[in-house]
Amino acid sequence: MRTAAPLLLALGLVACATTESGVSTYTLGRGLVNYDAMVRAKAECASAGGEVRPKGAQGEDPAQMSNYVCSIPKKAAQP
Repeated sequence: MRTAAPLLLALGLVACATTESGVSTYTLGRGLVNYDAMVRAKAECASAGGEVRPKGAQGEDPAQMSNYVCSIPKKAAQP
């Protein structure tokens, strides 16, 4: 299971979607939020120039990793 989380995050990064606001985002994957998973997700997101944020929709469970996104400004997303 520990090897599946980085794989899911890598797939999420590959499949990131760009919005018209100039920000690329990808979800942090599936599963429950725990300290280790969030530290890894924040480190991977920061290495891409982004910041982990909640999706912000009303009624979403904050204990689910899928309810968080890595938000990467367009300037940082381009090589």
